[in-house]
Amino acid sequence: MIYTVTLNPAVDKILFLDSFEKTRTNRIKRVVETLGGKGTHVCINLKLLEVHSTALGITLGENGRKIQHMMESWGVDVRFLHYDLPGMESRTNYEIVEEVGHICSMVTERGPMLPVQLTDDLLAQMKQLLQPGDMLVLTGDASNVEDSAIYSKLTREAKALGAKVFLDASGCYLTEGLTSKPYLIKPNLEELSFIAGKELHNEAEIRQALATLDDSGIEIIAMTWSGSGAIVKFGKAIYRLHPVQVNVINEVGCGDAFLSAILAGIERGESPEEMLKNAAAVAGAAAESEITTGFDVQRAAQLKQQAVVTKLD
Repeated sequence: MIYTVTLNPAVDKILFLDSFEKTRTNRIKRVVETLGGKGTHVCINLKLLEVHSTALGITLGENGRKIQHMMESWGVDVRFLHYDLPGMESRTNYEIVEEVGHICSMVTERGPMLPVQLTDDLLAQMKQLLQPGDMLVLTGDASNVEDSAIYSKLTREAKALGAKVFLDASGCYLTEGLTSKPYLIKPNLEELSFIAGKELHNEAEIRQALATLDDSGIEIIAMTWSGSGAIVKFGKAIYRLHPVQVNVINEVGCGDAFLSAILAGIERGESPEEMLKNAAAVAGAAAESEITTGFDVQRAAQLKQQAVVTKLD
């Protein structure tokens, strides 16, 4: 079973306009409301990939109920812990999409600070659910949690129960999470540079940085490289995933789509090459969608034919 954890879910309001001009009145052409939070995206993408998963996390107030209802409408198994606490509402994020040039800008709320008691409740729920061989996906923003070591704490507990942990975090949450040795991490180029302690510019430098993590206890390191594809380390083997050509409309959510295909591939026992071709296709289809959630399954099948994976020496 695959479980995702979303500590700071949101309602995403996508505002479409021709172009955004500072200090001017900008006319919104239309608004689309969808789900925010990386773990929620992963669950929905897995549903589209016909792989079952269960969504764990914390929601608050009326917005939280709305988030749960939206997830259930996608057919996701939702087991969020919900609380009605004074002055606390799950957040709303805003994405400005400029149709001229397809420029996307995010304006996000931090979300209410979660007391340790709430995350302890989540930890207790997780202990009841996880079984040996399960996969736990820790992804997204955790700056709203009082316990700054929450990801490493969840990782250690999950591993003690025999589960594999997939960590997609950034900044201090990524570096602190590395100490608990998750099964997979999914940094982008900037985040891998952060781990390496220096700016990385090319494939040779990236491979050198990956090699320094050989003894880290992390089995898979999937470094996404925006329009340049990805470089992924499975054990000691390294694969170069070349980008597929797509008509980019909205890049928000592409990384979540990529991770979902990796999870689905592991669940199905796919080879690294097959897994990465699916990841490129799903991420590409997500980039062609105007919303941040889900992707066109038929378009992903078409894009998979373009995907090229090379095993590096």
